[in-house]
Amino acid sequence: MKPLAQQTLYEILEVPADSTAGEIETAYARAREVYAPGSIVTYSLMSPEDAELLSARLEEARGTLLDPAARARYDARIGAPVEPIPSPWPPAIPPVIPALALAPVARGEDEEGDEGEVPSAGPSRGGATEPARPAAWAPTEAPRPAAAPIRLDREVAAPTRTPPPVRAPLPALTPAPGAPPPPAREVGVPDATAWTGEVLRQIREARGISLQLISERTKVTRHHIENIEADRYSLLPASVYLRGILLGIARELRLDGQKVARSYLERMAAAAGAGGPTPRR
Repeated sequence: MKPLAQQTLYEILEVPADSTAGEIETAYARAREVYAPGSIVTYSLMSPEDAELLSARLEEARGTLLDPAARARYDARIGAPVEPIPSPWPPAIPPVIPALALAPVARGEDEEGDEGEVPSAGPSRGGATEPARPAAWAPTEAPRPAAAPIRLDREVAAPTRTPPPVRAPLPALTPAPGAPPPPAREVGVPDATAWTGEVLRQIREARGISLQLISERTKVTRHHIENIEADRYSLLPASVYLRGILLGIARELRLDGQKVARSYLERMAAAAGAGGPTPRR
C-alpha cells in the first residue's frame, strides 16, 4: 500500500476518478467517521503523525475535488481521465436530403460544343497502369408527357345528362303498423246463390278479410271457420250453435245472415240425408 503522502486524493477517499460530487461528499463523510480522532482505527492502527496527515489529506481532497476548476487542474496534473462537460443543447439533427436518381454521363461534348475525352485506362505515375475512372454521374428526371394543345376555334359543348327514369312505387305487400285496412271490394251476389263454404271463402277473400281477422271479430275459432269454408260437415258443431256462427260470419261479410244460415243448413241436411257426413250433435 502506498504511503499517505504518495496517494492521490481519489485514493485517499477510495473513490474512482470519475466520481460525482455527491459520491465524493459521501466518501468524505464516511472517511471522517472511520478515521475520527479517538476511533478504534486511529487508536490501534495509526500513529499520531499518520492520523494528523490523513486528516489533512481528507480536507485537501474535499476542498479540491468539490471545486470544479481546482479538480480539473488536479486531474490534468495527475493525468486522470477528464469527462467532457455535457452540453445543455440537444444534438443537431442533419437535414434529410432526398435521394436523386443518378445516371452515368460520359465525358463528351461540353456546353460550348467542344468534344471532350472519354476517360480510359492509361499509364499512371510510376509506370503502373491506372484503372479507368468511372464516368461522372448526374441526376436525371423522367420525361414528362407533352401537354395536349388547346383548341380555341370552337366551343366544347358540355356533356348532357339524361335524367333517370321515374319509377312508380311498388305496392306494399303488408300494411304499415297503424295504417287503416284497405277498403273492401264490393262483390255482387245473386239472390239465388247457394251458400256453400266455398262461396263464403271467395267473398271473404274478395273483401280482403283474413281468417285471423274474421276470427277475432266473430269470437269464433279459426278452426271452425276453416271447417265451414271447406264444408267439413262432420267436424262442425250442432246446428243450433252453427246457425249463430253463420249469422256472425255473414254480418262481417255484409251479407244477409238469414239467407246464408238457411241455405248452408239446408245443404248440410241434404248431404246428411244422402248418406254424407252429418254434423256432430
